[in-house]
Amino acid sequence: MDRAYLKSKAKDQLRGRWGLAIITILVSNIFINTTNLLQGFKVILDISPKVSLSFNLITLILGGVISTGLSKFLLNFTTNTEEPKFKDIFSYFNIFFKTLGLFVLIGIIGLLGFILLIIPGIIVTLMYSQSFYILAENPDKGIFQCLEESSRLMSGHKWELFVLELSFIGWWILAGLTLGIGSLWVEPYQKVTETNFYFKLKYENMV
Repeated sequence: MDRAYLKSKAKDQLRGRWGLAIITILVSNIFINTTNLLQGFKVILDISPKVSLSFNLITLILGGVISTGLSKFLLNFTTNTEEPKFKDIFSYFNIFFKTLGLFVLIGIIGLLGFILLIIPGIIVTLMYSQSFYILAENPDKGIFQCLEESSRLMSGHKWELFVLELSFIGWWILAGLTLGIGSLWVEPYQKVTETNFYFKLKYENMV
């Protein structure tokens, strides 16, 4: 799979719409990656265990539904079948428990993989990386259907996605040098590229 093409296409899709992508992904990450954000704030703030627990619960409860909504936003953003809107990230509360179950199950499976060894954890994470895109496109599908379809799509492509993710390391290093400000641009660039990767997988499985 041509990484350069996927990344170039992402840049074209972001042109003139960076603002929408940045604010939507930033707000989504506040819910999805609260734990990681707290680790950063702990460097400069004295955050109590109760506050940490509260934010972790927010991620646990809302991580799935926001992940699915963000996937919808990214799908719309890359295809223009619908106009991508900020409110897309809040559009799946009608299947809240399904998104919660998928989020928790992927988290548990990934954690077990990392407990066993780092490499199995990475493999499992890559294997189920397309699950929320699948659910966003097909809200009627069950949790295990999404996991199975993601596993099927990623069969033979896990290394490609792994290398694609590694190709952003340089950008993340630069973002770190800007005290994290640059991440506002790197994150949308990576997310849109990952979405193009998903569509490429779908196309190859349809041929």
